[in-house]
Amino acid sequence: MSKILEQLADQHEERIINVLYRLEEDVVKEVTRATKGQLVSQRLAIQLQPKLRQIIEATYLNEADLIINEEYNKIAKVVLDTFGKMPIPNKFKNLTEVDLATINALKTQSFSGFEDIAERFLKIINDEVYQSTIAGRPFEDMVKNIRQHINGVYQRSNTREINELVDFINENKFDNSKKVEVEEAIRKLHTQYASDRAGNNLRRYSGQIAHDSVMQFHGQFTVSKAKEAGLKHYRYTGTLVRDSRPFCVNMLNKVLTEKEIRDIWNNQGWQGKSTGDPFIVRGGYRCRHTWIPTDPKWDI
Repeated sequence: MSKILEQLADQHEERIINVLYRLEEDVVKEVTRATKGQLVSQRLAIQLQPKLRQIIEATYLNEADLIINEEYNKIAKVVLDTFGKMPIPNKFKNLTEVDLATINALKTQSFSGFEDIAERFLKIINDEVYQSTIAGRPFEDMVKNIRQHINGVYQRSNTREINELVDFINENKFDNSKKVEVEEAIRKLHTQYASDRAGNNLRRYSGQIAHDSVMQFHGQFTVSKAKEAGLKHYRYTGTLVRDSRPFCVNMLNKVLTEKEIRDIWNNQGWQGKSTGDPFIVRGGYRCRHTWIPTDPKWDI
């Protein structure tokens, strides 16, 4: 199950990131069209703002909404399949009206995360256009900065080698057989070309939100179903990676009660620990583990 969940999280992130390349090109195309390649007036920069909002809503938010609905339905099925294999009454193995309401509420909650980040970066892009106009920066510099705000080090470039590295990473980053080559490509991209292309960008936050929202949705829906079924124990499952956090390493495959989990959570600290509910945020951002309901009697 954990492998399936990890694959869904990766797919969710990949789909969101692919949208950002379309967004980058759509924004640059509109800015170029509206200004004819010249930063001529502050008035024009202000007039451009509603159009940029439309583009972000149509290209980024609409696609995010579509992806959330499609991917979360798959995750809900994974949860139901897990409960379907448990020796519990059949009424807890099926989707109920309460479950549907929970799923829809969680979808709305997840989408609000994408709305917040879209609003933040819309302001950043608008400010970039406006400030570039005031400062009299070259148009090409402004376009480069816009691309940086959207995709950071992974932005499209006039340099062939950069684009080849970016394409290789995007095409193979979820292929375990090419993990070493991908890591080397990422290292090269960051060390040789990131001196003026790193920092905060929409891609960085969108990728993290996309991944974490899948895992958190699974956690919230799973706990909701567990409480319905009266299950009080949970097993921590998932795969360990090179930089797995101490909490995840120590908890892996352990079976604990909800109280025990919360006590451990409240009394331990580690780098990357997130605030929130331990059943939702687990080891922290980009954590690939989850709590699965169980009963110690089943292991006898």
